[in-house]
Amino acid sequence: MKVYIAGKVSDLPSWEVFIKFAQAEMWLREQGHETVNPLRLCSSKWTWEQCMRVCIPELMKCDAICLLHDWAESRGAVWEYHDAQMLKMPVMVFIPRNGILSNAVCRDVAHNVSTADKTERQ
Repeated sequence: MKVYIAGKVSDLPSWEVFIKFAQAEMWLREQGHETVNPLRLCSSKWTWEQCMRVCIPELMKCDAICLLHDWAESRGAVWEYHDAQMLKMPVMVFIPRNGILSNAVCRDVAHNVSTADKTERQ
């Protein structure tokens, strides 16, 4: 399955963003999934709008979305989540436990993600 990774990027140190997306990407690949990591699609010099213009079409090519633990704090990830829901894509949440990937939780939450259900696009 081709899985898009979504999480908070803006206002975080670049090393933190890189690590959490890389962990999710590595874990998903170990599970046999093809991944789309938005950090590989956009330049750090681009505006939020430029990134979303590239990322949303790539999400549309995926079979599922994997949300990182802080996804609800990101207006881009919330937008991506809502688009995935509208297309009835499976939704997973990736939460590494104690920084150990083998202990990661990646569960299918289907239509059961309540944190951002009432959040509107900004």
